[in-house]
Amino acid sequence: MDPRPLVLVADDEPAITALVADMLGYAGFEVARAQGGAEALTLARARRPDLVLLDVMMPDLDGRDACRALKMDRELASVPVVLFSSADEQDVHWRAAGADGFLQKPFSIRALPGFLRGFIGGSVPG
Repeated sequence: MDPRPLVLVADDEPAITALVADMLGYAGFEVARAQGGAEALTLARARRPDLVLLDVMMPDLDGRDACRALKMDRELASVPVVLFSSADEQDVHWRAAGADGFLQKPFSIRALPGFLRGFIGGSVPG
C-alpha cells in the first residue's frame, strides 16, 4: 500500500491533467486522474483520496456540481476539494459549492504541491 497522500485530479483537458499529475507525482503525491466530474466521483468513491482537485468547466459534470456531490457523500464529505478555473474567483462561487479552496488558471505548477499540502497536512515530503 502506498503511504503517499492520494490526490484525485479531474480536468477534461488531458494535457493539463498530465502536467498537474506529473508535478504532484514528482513532489511525493500519489495521483489518480479523471477526465471529467462524473469519472472523478466514481474514482473518489472507489479510492477515497486525501484531496480532490477539480476543474470547474467540464462537459459532463462541472467541478462545482462534482464538489457538491462529494460533500453530500458521508464517506467523502471530509475530503478537501480545491476547484480551479480560468474564471475569476468571484465568478466561480467556489465557497457556495462547498469547496475548501480555489486556484485561478494559470497557476504556478511549481507552487501547486505546497499549496495542496496546506489542505492535507504535513504528511507529504517537501
